[in-house]
Amino acid sequence: MSDRSKQDYMPIIGNGEKMIEPIQKSYGGGETVYPRSYNEAKNRVKKQVEEVKLRIEKIPEEKRMKEVVITLRLNEKFLAKSYTPETLFRQTQLQNIGSRRWVFQKDDELKYSKMHFVKIDQEGLSSFDKILSSDEALLSDSFKNDIRKIEEFSLLDVSEVIQGFDDDWREGAVEFVLHPYNEENDVMVGKFKENLLNQGVQENTIKIREYDDGPTFVSAVVDIKVIKNIADFNPLRTVHPLRLNFFPSLRGSTNDTNLLLPPIGKAISQIKLGIFDGGINSSHPFLTKYSKENKSVNTVAIKEGIEHGTAVAGVALYGDLNQYEANNRIEDPVVFVESFRVLPLSDPTDLDLYEAIDLIEEVVPTRHDIDVYNLSFGPVGPIFDDEISRFTYSLDTLAWNYRKLFVVAVGNDGERPSPYNRIQSPADLVNGLGVGAYTYDYESTNWKRASYSCVGGGREGCKVKPDLCAFGGDSRFPIHLLNFADDKTKLLSAGTSFSAPIIASKAAEIIGRCNRFTPLVARALLIHSAKNPNLVDEQIGYGIIDQSVDDILRCDRNRVHIIYSNSMNPTGLAKLPIPLPLNISISSDVHFSWTIVTLSKVNPLHIEDYTESAIEDTFYPHSKKYKFTKGNKSKILNIDLDKIKIQELLNGGYKKSSLPATNSPERYQTELARRNDLKWDTVVKKWKRMKVNSLERPFLVLHGMGRNGSSNRIDYAVVVTINIPKYAGNLYEDILNEFRILEPIEIKNRNEVMVPVK
Repeated sequence: MSDRSKQDYMPIIGNGEKMIEPIQKSYGGGETVYPRSYNEAKNRVKKQVEEVKLRIEKIPEEKRMKEVVITLRLNEKFLAKSYTPETLFRQTQLQNIGSRRWVFQKDDELKYSKMHFVKIDQEGLSSFDKILSSDEALLSDSFKNDIRKIEEFSLLDVSEVIQGFDDDWREGAVEFVLHPYNEENDVMVGKFKENLLNQGVQENTIKIREYDDGPTFVSAVVDIKVIKNIADFNPLRTVHPLRLNFFPSLRGSTNDTNLLLPPIGKAISQIKLGIFDGGINSSHPFLTKYSKENKSVNTVAIKEGIEHGTAVAGVALYGDLNQYEANNRIEDPVVFVESFRVLPLSDPTDLDLYEAIDLIEEVVPTRHDIDVYNLSFGPVGPIFDDEISRFTYSLDTLAWNYRKLFVVAVGNDGERPSPYNRIQSPADLVNGLGVGAYTYDYESTNWKRASYSCVGGGREGCKVKPDLCAFGGDSRFPIHLLNFADDKTKLLSAGTSFSAPIIASKAAEIIGRCNRFTPLVARALLIHSAKNPNLVDEQIGYGIIDQSVDDILRCDRNRVHIIYSNSMNPTGLAKLPIPLPLNISISSDVHFSWTIVTLSKVNPLHIEDYTESAIEDTFYPHSKKYKFTKGNKSKILNIDLDKIKIQELLNGGYKKSSLPATNSPERYQTELARRNDLKWDTVVKKWKRMKVNSLERPFLVLHGMGRNGSSNRIDYAVVVTINIPKYAGNLYEDILNEFRILEPIEIKNRNEVMVPVK
């Protein structure tokens, strides 16, 4: 940015967190309706307990532990975390060790509820049965109500263990997920491994990774007979296939002459972007000064890996090479690539990626100078709602522990029939960005989702996937890439492998050019800046990003963005004033939009409750208008203008709301989202259009929520946009003049992040 353009540039406004105020809010709820009486529920559960005890006796000793895992399935009315039968768990020997979604048919309709995995031995079951047979008067109401929530008490069916296998699957790599057994975990894993070996599985294909307070992941190469024979191993939670295309094909790649000249290399950027891939040609004239090869897996690099990794690194540094005019010299890139080769693996037949994940888990905690990482590879095949892969769990945990941003390609199977066109792991992570690809319609030249780009939805905790899309090209409009072999030719190709580093590079640049911005703020800004004519959908998520970082960080005279970045406790409340000037005189509508992004600790044992924290938001347009209610009657009145009427209502038994009247803005909803309202997602994006006379000192209230016993602080970033198209003056200046605690963010220009080469 030149000095002159910088003078005309209106940077995004910060310090929104300094406006935040504490607040109190009252909550109420209606009476819970249970599907059956306690006596009916008790008799039902007692019968099911007896059936489970008989089934346990038939499980071979080598396929179970002393404590057996049983499913406790709740009625569909009790899906919310608040309905977890905690009293039942406390007053019996039923140990809750996880949960996931339960899908079942009832009254010719598909229903969704939750199944809890509980661990208990035969003595504990007998004790539970004895409690159920005791005098009802001796039991607490909360215990009896927990029993009334239960729909089914049973063992997990084999069909619920085996997930994601095609009808023609016969042999290959799979991932087993085992329940946690704490101090007995080694014994349990030993039994499981022995079962595999006894069925002829080669020991050198078996890999085991355990996580504290989490599941055990086991990968192995097996055939279909092994799957069927081991699916009834009681501590086994699930098994799903692992498919890996090590280096996603450079789709229909062709070579073309490269008429561009490499940068001179007078200065090197201080902004670093980590790339996990197949390695790079570090001597390539376009890479040699702007990238570095770091610690790699203990294997020899291969041509396909270097070709893919070099192309990905080139996009991160320069974007689509087709954007530059022929015979021009490219500017020194604004980011520097730190490459980590994680492919190929030491065993060419090894399809589980555990070796690659091990290196990622080793690198990320030690590289304090890298905030953003790109991953353009991963297992092939759609994600599963009811289980999490080790790869996804690993990235989500690293993002939470070290406050990093992972940007992941969603995969190139978008042309397959549903559900095989769904996004692929680890793009389903909830603490990062899953990136799809867009291209152009040949007839209209308007942009559209590239047909190969995998679609959503995402999993619980981040339903909207892909998060974003960037240009990935197709056969008619290919993306132009660096050729690893030389700088005289370039590759013409397409794929989400190349749209992801475009987003990763922008995220790194946002953080590097704004000292006060964190990876969480960068993630919020990118999602907030995305453009989708449908607001949001499962094709392109929140939309496409085709703007430069300068555009993302820019305000206009009548369109202003404000950043709030802070933390809160679970159950905490915070009031975020929206800085709308008080005495605006306009006739046009005011357009609001806001994006809230949080970091959440994740729990792989509770897939239905995967995110342990979230923020619920409520929009209050007018700080003086309150709701007054009496029974089913309600009125909204202005506390300044309607004082006499309000006093009459209060005298007549009406009650005033604790906060001003609110309304519900537009937001993305799917069938499940309408039920859950996406309230446990790590991303919230909403829009609201209002008449100016219905606004006065509008604000948001954020409500922190924790579950699974979480007491961790919730980090969040909020971007609010106020857009008044017909505003006569300068909205940007009016906001800064009236709300003096706010100030423009200091944005470094390119020269300020570059270090001259001596």
